[in-house]
Amino acid sequence: ACDGFSTAFAFKTPEDEAQKHPIIDPASLAFTLPAAAFGSMLSVKSGGPFWRQRIIHKTLPILMKTLQEQASSRCPPALGSLAIVAHMLCSVPQTYLGESKIRQMIPTLIAGLVYFSKNMDVIVQNDKKTKRLDLLSIILAALTKTLRMSQEDVTKFIGVIIPSLLLLSTCNASETYAPNQLIALQCLEIVTTHPNARNAVLREKDQVTAALSAIVDHPSKIIRQAVVQVRNAWFTI
Repeated sequence: ACDGFSTAFAFKTPEDEAQKHPIIDPASLAFTLPAAAFGSMLSVKSGGPFWRQRIIHKTLPILMKTLQEQASSRCPPALGSLAIVAHMLCSVPQTYLGESKIRQMIPTLIAGLVYFSKNMDVIVQNDKKTKRLDLLSIILAALTKTLRMSQEDVTKFIGVIIPSLLLLSTCNASETYAPNQLIALQCLEIVTTHPNARNAVLREKDQVTAALSAIVDHPSKIIRQAVVQVRNAWFTI
């Protein structure tokens, strides 16, 4: 009978060569599939009493060990563990995770954000392969929640977050990318209200407003409206 525990459960890391640029490696992208299934499990609302706490209790020690092992690497975060981190931060109540665990997860989330923002050319060229866009979506969703719920923990990363969000907000891509662009713009607006990052925000103000002004004629009406709203928020800081 199943007792809800498996000694085979683990987060695997791709080969060293693939890990240097996982976004173009099919094997690395394959690790996001079980992570997406895990995220779907976390999103279930009627799984019975304490089932979510149980699965989180089993998963967190393994995830934390994996993140510690990857922390010393100069490579981007492994896509599988990055996806798990994003799903947990997005779907799991903070009280289940605990503040210390959230603080340990945030650097991986930010590293993933930076990596994706710097490689949008790869994503745009391969936008029919939606695994990349799906992972970016959950990263941005997790960031949206983290910016609102864990403001103190992300303060030191604001100087890195803003340029990454700006790259994602101004990317010239197909309609497939529009939902991600809207979330990136939303995050960029949320940053302006961060109570402890005013200096970092002011340093980036001119660059952000100039970049957003350059895309106010975006072909999508909903993107244009979002851009104007976010640009106005930055103008009025």
